Amino acid sequence: MTAPARQNLYRKYRPQRFAELSGQEHISRTIQSAVSSDRISHAYMFSGPRGTGKTSAARLLAKILNCLNPEIDSRGLPDCCRICSNCQRIEEMNFMDIIEIDAASNNSVEDIRQMRDKVKYRPVEGKYKIYIIDEVHMLSGSAFNAFLKTLEEPPPNVLFVLATTDPQKVPATIISRCQCFDFHSVSRRTIQARLEEIVKLESAEGQFPDFAAEALAMIAECAQGGFRDALSLLDQIASSSAEPVISLDHVLNMTRRLSYSTLKEISTAIFAHDLANLVRNLNDLYFRGYEPLTIGRDMLEYMRRCMLLKIDAEANQILYLPSEQADEIKAQVTPLTTRFLIGSVTRVERALMNIRNSFQARILLESELIRLAMGEEIFATEALEKRVEQLEQKLLAVKRLGSAPAARPSTRAVSPVARSASPVSASTRPAYLPENVVPMTVVSKVGDRFTDFVNAVGTRSNICRALLVSAKFNQPEKGILTIQLEQSFAASKLKEEKNIAFLLEAAREIFGQVNSVQINVPGATTEVVPQKNNHQEQIAKIDEQARQKLLQKASIADAVEVFGGEIIDLGD
Repeated sequence: MTAPARQNLYRKYRPQRFAELSGQEHISRTIQSAVSSDRISHAYMFSGPRGTGKTSAARLLAKILNCLNPEIDSRGLPDCCRICSNCQRIEEMNFMDIIEIDAASNNSVEDIRQMRDKVKYRPVEGKYKIYIIDEVHMLSGSAFNAFLKTLEEPPPNVLFVLATTDPQKVPATIISRCQCFDFHSVSRRTIQARLEEIVKLESAEGQFPDFAAEALAMIAECAQGGFRDALSLLDQIASSSAEPVISLDHVLNMTRRLSYSTLKEISTAIFAHDLANLVRNLNDLYFRGYEPLTIGRDMLEYMRRCMLLKIDAEANQILYLPSEQADEIKAQVTPLTTRFLIGSVTRVERALMNIRNSFQARILLESELIRLAMGEEIFATEALEKRVEQLEQKLLAVKRLGSAPAARPSTRAVSPVARSASPVSASTRPAYLPENVVPMTVVSKVGDRFTDFVNAVGTRSNICRALLVSAKFNQPEKGILTIQLEQSFAASKLKEEKNIAFLLEAAREIFGQVNSVQINVPGATTEVVPQKNNHQEQIAKIDEQARQKLLQKASIADAVEVFGGEIIDLGD
């Protein structure tokens, strides 16, 4: 079976000189300078997106190293002559000293061992033997380990060129032994200029249709930065039509892309809040066979253009749009806010992420675009919902904090001035309340002090604190703190001498000058517990200090905490 007489365009127009390696001038200049100064490395790694010239650059490196009569280009750097026998044999792919290995299908340890056995032989036809390993990230872990030593110290006149689209999967031990070059995506303008040159060359050779400038621009956009994809698409479209000139509409039909007029019509319906017109346009696209993912992808790109031209009127320098389209988009987004356009781009991009996993991609895209057409109010509603959600989370955190056990307050002395509560003004006190009862309107100021008092009592006696759970307090007056209890048992227990000492100490700590504690029970006579004399107070302080020192021991503190008891007698 004979080979086809016609080559594919991406093979026919593969770069044969470094000057033809468009879009990667930083790499071609570096390699040519290294060849000129004879500072060639033993291993290179070329990484970058597909179709950007990695394998072509590897072949050019092999060609210039084995070229018999290198030429000097306009920059004063060496380049391939394409005339000598070595250059011609390399272009014909029958040069024995250039070995290309596809790591995707030769990724085992045995494949690397076979290569390692052949590396030791000297070049046959040229000066250097070059191994080009494509998609090197597909090698297995054991294959990388077997290749490591050979890559680090290859025989003289042997070079390795590793090409990959996913350098993250290549072990760091391999990368560290190579000179790494990153190939960039090629700009649409560069691809379009190269496509125009190829169309002219093909038209001069034979029957090849001419292309409108808009059609080539759309092909360059569909290529997404890769020359190979652009040439493959150009070849496919040229073979699909017998027309002498390929128009933009033909390219759009072949690539299933939306035209500028269609995108503008849909976006105008969104910006004008015309929901009915938006739905009709979407239904028309579905009827013509467009998929939701295609519509969303093109809408995202159009919204991006609107956003950039709204932010910067000179953004067309990076968008490469026809000047008429750029001016129309600027006029279209004039009444819109930047915030709305940014939100639109974000919402469409989010919809594209969800479409891939959606059971009803059409409904999802329609609902998202309709929400966009509702205008600023949808963003205001979302902001309000987000604010309510944040407030609910804060409220829940406050509730959890309130339900947590109260922290043990410090027992350090507090000055009476800091602890004294501001008196309740007569204007804020209802007439029916006694003068010594604290109204609820000031409970946030004084009620907290009663809680501090109960906590201060708890630091001295857990039993006293438990007896004060249902107690009611009156604001101290004339040095007397009044405590009202409902049960006589609790009152009698608190009236014990040691417990009264606890109450007095805690009251002085919280309220300042308190000379006595009055404990009342409904229906019983009022009993005021006077202040102890100085001698008794000193003895109580000494006992309390000894008790606190004893509680500092871990075993005793744990026992008191677990069983809820207290130290009654310290002994001798």
